[in-house]
Amino acid sequence: MRLRQVVPDGCGAVWLKLESGNPTGSYKDRMAVSVIERALERGDVGSGDRVVEYTGGSTGTALAFVAARYSLDFVAVSSDAFSAAKLRSMAVYGAEVIVEPSEGGAITPELIARMRGRPPALDPGLGPDAGR
Repeated sequence: MRLRQVVPDGCGAVWLKLESGNPTGSYKDRMAVSVIERALERGDVGSGDRVVEYTGGSTGTALAFVAARYSLDFVAVSSDAFSAAKLRSMAVYGAEVIVEPSEGGAITPELIARMRGRPPALDPGLGPDAGR
């Protein structure tokens, strides 16, 4: 969108990108497309494979949308400490949403560690020590 009212005549053009026009309404959509497309190009993932992300919601929503577009299964490991609307959004795009309970809605280092520890329960090769 070009700004016409703010910039004086004879000055350079100023353009804005309206992130609300992205499919999930987030600037993270562009990042998710890039991550998934590069992984597909490298052969790291292919149709029917599963992508796992621990997330508070915005990145997870974008990844769920893009993963669905490329026929990838998406698992979001999140928590009830994050927005219920974001958890629902990920599910609407087809994600399996695993919710790690928080203590009173608090986001703590222990909660993040538990979230990060969930993928090994899904697949031993997906944990933080995979490949070591």
